[in-house]
Amino acid sequence: MKPRLLVSCDFDGTVTREDTLVHILDRYGDPRWRAVQDLVVSGVMPIREGLTKEMGSVRASPEELTELLSSKIKIDPTFPGFLERMRERGIPVILLSGGFDLCVETVMVKSGVWPIPFLANRLHRSNGSWEVEFPYPSALCEACGHCKGDPIRAWKEQGYVTVFAGNGVTDRCGALAADLTFAKDELVRWGGGRGLPAVSYETFDDIEEELSKRGWI
Repeated sequence: MKPRLLVSCDFDGTVTREDTLVHILDRYGDPRWRAVQDLVVSGVMPIREGLTKEMGSVRASPEELTELLSSKIKIDPTFPGFLERMRERGIPVILLSGGFDLCVETVMVKSGVWPIPFLANRLHRSNGSWEVEFPYPSALCEACGHCKGDPIRAWKEQGYVTVFAGNGVTDRCGALAADLTFAKDELVRWGGGRGLPAVSYETFDDIEEELSKRGWI
């Protein structure tokens, strides 16, 4: 029998080709934001603190952010087909974003891949600046803004065999929690130093091919 699969995917740099936050900060943020990001990647600054500092420097309107995201961010062209085929097989695909709800919804609507279930941090506009809300507190992890390991462990408890795909610093907990992790970019480098048994990938076609080889789909 094939396992009861659930696929979860990081958003920025995994479903998308570019990072939405990088585009926002390069256009509208404090020019020193990369120094903050370096502290987050190295583990010196918690992710929540880094995201709050970075978005707190942005003065763009909601309309300006929506226009920027709609015009600049493209998704992996293999993702829509992958999503459709997983749905045909009855396999849930859920986005786990360490970024923001505004970014996920704007990009996926523009790309014609909407609606799709997702979990993400939230952005609120207040007195001309952006505030970050973290609606998914974790009892086990203080490092992440949105710990992707928590929902993956919950899905495993529900009987799913969990597949996770990611690429960056906010994907570390998800990578450790999943039954099978697909990794690229920074996540490969981080996982390699810790013996994480991840499968390297570039596109969602690679993920589908590996799942097929394993007899999981």
